[in-house]
Amino acid sequence: MLCRAMRVVSLASGSSGNCTLIVSEHARVLVDAGLSKKQILQGLRKILGALPRLDAILITHEHADHISGVGKVARALQCPIYVSEGTAPFLEPLLAGKESVLTFTPGQGFHVRDLCIEPFRIPHDAAEPCGFVIEEESLFTSLNKRIAVATDLGTVTEEIRKRLVECDLVMLESNHDIEMLVNGWYPEDLKQRILSDVGHLSNDTAGQTLRYLAEQGRLRTAVLMHLSKNNNRPQLALETVQEHLKGTDVIVAVAPRDRMSAIFTV
Repeated sequence: MLCRAMRVVSLASGSSGNCTLIVSEHARVLVDAGLSKKQILQGLRKILGALPRLDAILITHEHADHISGVGKVARALQCPIYVSEGTAPFLEPLLAGKESVLTFTPGQGFHVRDLCIEPFRIPHDAAEPCGFVIEEESLFTSLNKRIAVATDLGTVTEEIRKRLVECDLVMLESNHDIEMLVNGWYPEDLKQRILSDVGHLSNDTAGQTLRYLAEQGRLRTAVLMHLSKNNNRPQLALETVQEHLKGTDVIVAVAPRDRMSAIFTV
């Protein structure tokens, strides 16, 4: 088989919890485990069957909505946790000492079975936050499919664009509508944190970024992630991004905050 398919599904994406499953021919990995053990195992069983196998949990950063279930899930499924060196100490309160914790340096790739994982730095108010480009390797590298998970970032740097432009599917934060945020009830300091370069992406910034990826790269599918409960609406995010992508063939979907998304095939 020269070119295989990866399948990607968000179990949930928002401030109440984030967890994404990526399945290749030989590997099954989670990006983040910010839901309860019960929620994650229920989701995995629904997709993978009664006795799910997991090969790795990849952690983006230490905020609770990304790591709250990591220790319990790793122990239940006996799978290793991959985390950046700067983030690793923040996981310790959730661990029992029985887990396999493997550290990486953003910018240096590693393998999980047939997946090549490339962590990259993102600007967010955390210790050493990162996103991931994940590639399923085939006999011919020109046929390899690549996906990216990039949530919880305040701005899209040139380095991030270089990473994302090579991907077929991008799961990108589309956290807030600026007008809703500015005119909303959040305290001013929280508004400024969200709007800062280490905060969260707006719908418009997500749309502009995806337009660039569609024009300059190989983007075919975009999944909007980490929508705010109070400062966004799924339909608004979708319409805003689709407006930016007019004239392209990119398919856009929204990952729900509190339930499983569609399953995307790359």
